[in-house]
Parts: sequence; structure tokens; C-alpha cells
Amino acid sequence: MMIFINIILPVFGLILVGYVAGRTSILPPAAVRGVANAATWLMIPVLLFRSTAAEGTARNMEPAIALAYFGGCLVILALALACGRTLFRLRLDQLGVFGMAAMYSNAVLLGLPLIQTAFGPEGVVLQTKIIAFHSLILLPVTTVLIAVGRGHSGGLMSIVLPAVKETLSNPIIIGLVSGLAWSFTGLGIWEPLDRMTAMLAAAASPTALIALGAAQAQSALRIGGELVEALTVAVLKLVLHPLVVWLLAAKVAGLSPEAVAVATVTAALPAGANVYLQAHQFGCYVAGAVNAVMLTTLLSVVSITVVLALLHPV
Repeated sequence: MMIFINIILPVFGLILVGYVAGRTSILPPAAVRGVANAATWLMIPVLLFRSTAAEGTARNMEPAIALAYFGGCLVILALALACGRTLFRLRLDQLGVFGMAAMYSNAVLLGLPLIQTAFGPEGVVLQTKIIAFHSLILLPVTTVLIAVGRGHSGGLMSIVLPAVKETLSNPIIIGLVSGLAWSFTGLGIWEPLDRMTAMLAAAASPTALIALGAAQAQSALRIGGELVEALTVAVLKLVLHPLVVWLLAAKVAGLSPEAVAVATVTAALPAGANVYLQAHQFGCYVAGAVNAVMLTTLLSVVSITVVLALLHPV
């Protein structure tokens, strides 16, 4: 109960604040885009830079947590492809979106504030090891599935390279990589600049959560048809994904309890907005993507609470 009050309630309370503001004139669509851009282009990159710029951080970026997490993602993708084809007779391009919804977590806008609240700066450093490869690995995989399913005529590299290029130019990845590179210098951050970036980093979590809630409020689509498909995605994303990641992180990789908790909580997050963006870009399974993102966001209150109750250090 204390975990729900001290961690879950503040995080989802700010999402609710954003949702209410997004339903009123306080945050019209243009303002929501501005708030989201401020979080994505300024505050979150600075938070990641400060979290990784400490001397020695880059040298300690062991890959075990990333291997355990993304191993779990690929297991869930395989299960999603089998379920989508067997149960719902989805085409390959639709399966690409369906599978992405089952394994692609909202690791930045929701995950970072949650991990920061639950585990502090040490937890953020652990999660950066996942975020560093999150889009770089998962976006090309699903892009290939969708493009091949839609009969893309170009070669494999013409499909993958644009996704990789877009990921590497993402301000969040730039902030993370810049911080890791700076950690090699051992110089630290000039004190006035450190104070300024500290203020920006402190604003990252509330700004991101309010933007997330407002964006949900102004979504033109609502949970409707294909509810069984969305529920299937929710089971894969919020139940099986954290379970598989926990097994790989704790029983196979033998990670520390805090690393296991961070990886499992990240897996228990809802599907990220990139699932909808990917579906919209290719014009396939758009309604299913929106249903999956919104339903998993609603139900993730339960999955995150359960995982934190089981794994969060007392």
C-alpha cells in the first residue's frame, strides 16, 4: 500500500493532471505539443546527460541488463507473432505493429519519471542501459516486419537504415550518448552549468508526465473494436513481458536485485507512443495500435504496482 501511495500515486497523479488540463483550455493541442517538445528536446536529454556524465559511468555500462531485457523482448515478439497469426489471422504488416505493442515499453515519458521516483539516480543510470538500445534494436526489427508485409520493393538496408538514422538523431539518444562520452573525460560539469542542468533535469519528470496525460486526453480515437486483440496485447505486455524479463535478469543473468527490479519494472510499463507512430507511418493496424497503447496505459497501474510491491527494496 505504501508503494502505491509513495510511488504510483504521484506518478499517475501527474498524468491525471495532464489529462484534465488537456481536456480544457489550459492545454490546447498546440500547448501540448510545446510541453512534449520541451520534455523531449530539453529536459529529458539533460536528465540523461547528468545521469551518465559522472566519471566512470561509461566504463561500468556492462551489457547484462540490456541483454536480459532485450532477450525478453524478442521472446515476447515471437509469442505475439504466433498469437496474432493463430488467433486473429493478422497479416505480416499488422503482426509487426501487434508485436511491437506487446514488447515496446513507454520507457522515456513514463518509465524515466517512474524509475527516478522509485529508485533515484542509481535507478536512472541502470535504466539508461536499456534506453540506449531500446529504439535502436526494436524499431528496425518491427520496421522490417511491417515493410516486408507490405511488399516493400527495396533492399533490407533501405528499410533498416532510415529507422536507425532516425533513432540516432533522437535528442534523447544524443543526451545519453553525450553524457557517456563526457564521463570518459573525468572533468565533471562546471558548477554554474551543473546547477542550471540540475534545474532542467528536475523539471523532466513532471513535464513528461503532464505531457503524456494531455496527449492521452486529446487522442481522437478511443478504445473500441478489436478489444480482444487489445486485451491480448495487454496480457503479453503487462504480464508475460515482465515475467520473462525477470526470469532472464534474475535466474539467467544473475543481476543485482536493483537491476532486476529496474529491468522488470521497465518491462511492466505500457506500450509506448512509437507503436502508434509506427502504425500511422505505414498506414496499417492504426486503430489496433491506439487501442493497445491506451488499454495498456490504463492497466499498467496494476502491473507496475504488483512488480514494485514484489521487487522494490523495503
